[in-house]
Amino acid sequence: GTAAEGGKFAEKTNLKNFEIKKFDPPYEEVKSYAVKGSAILRQIPDLRIVELETSKGCSRKEHCSFCTEPIKHKISFRRKKDILEEVKELKKHGAEYFRLGKQSCYYSHPQAIEIIKDIRNQFNPKVLHIDNVNPRNVITKKGIEITKAIVKYCTEGNTAAFGVESFDPEVIKENNLNSDPETTYKAVKILNRFGREPGPNGMPKFLPGINLLYGLVEESKQTNRHNLRWLKRFLDENLLLRRINIRQVDIFEGTPLYDKVGNKFIKKNKKYYWKWKNQIRQEIDSPMLKKLVPKDTILKNIGSEIYDGKTTFGRQIGTYPLIVGIKKRIPLKKFYNIKVTDHMLRSIVGEVV
Repeated sequence: GTAAEGGKFAEKTNLKNFEIKKFDPPYEEVKSYAVKGSAILRQIPDLRIVELETSKGCSRKEHCSFCTEPIKHKISFRRKKDILEEVKELKKHGAEYFRLGKQSCYYSHPQAIEIIKDIRNQFNPKVLHIDNVNPRNVITKKGIEITKAIVKYCTEGNTAAFGVESFDPEVIKENNLNSDPETTYKAVKILNRFGREPGPNGMPKFLPGINLLYGLVEESKQTNRHNLRWLKRFLDENLLLRRINIRQVDIFEGTPLYDKVGNKFIKKNKKYYWKWKNQIRQEIDSPMLKKLVPKDTILKNIGSEIYDGKTTFGRQIGTYPLIVGIKKRIPLKKFYNIKVTDHMLRSIVGEVV
């Protein structure tokens, strides 16, 4: 469990007045509900990106210290045929934007290539993105083939969320994390090799995102130094990251983290978190964004969403879309092409072209 402002234990409720049943239906049972339930889109008239579940559980034999996935599910994969049936029905109800999400690692699906190939060829959605990826699965021969397929069949702006959590060797060891720094480095290089070229809407086709997590076992001031050292290496070697998510761990009963230390390291280090996070935002995010979308880059299909004073804010539809600030009021719920004129820490300023 993670959250932007974490560090709490899961809420405990008096359950004596409730009938408790485990709700984890097999995918064979879910497939008909997934198709029938797609009609709910008729009740959601605004634009939306639809998340398609491809698997549940985790394929690792031993899991990360904080993870609740093995508590909830055993590893199970949806059949390609059932996913395609859901996409077909969702398209009938107007869906054009899709993300293959929820799974612990998209690359671990036995039909990872065939799923995106058939969605592209049969339904040609406007947006097709993925979500979580284990860097270890990227660096294999099969992983490289999946990466090539994602670049070919998915749409630009796509992000592989790497659950790195920490670059500190001691934290990695004590929390049984899924990747070491060298493996992550190799995976970042592979995605940059095949995915950094911009697509039609102006964004790179497929880049890594890095997830960092505060509050894990054996976290120390050295942890931030390790994180910064590796992130600076990416920056110095001109390896693009789409985004860096920094969260604090939530502690759930039944996880090794709960049993081993609870919130010990959150309490010990919480006073440093704002400083650590801001250091990454200033020293890594800011220069990285300028490499990602330099001034004068044209970004297409920016959907205008809200006003803040005389500024209009908009985004492309997709996974982790960049927020664009346009310094005037323009009609909302329309799409525009913009030219990048300036950079904030994690967003950009643009003008309509």
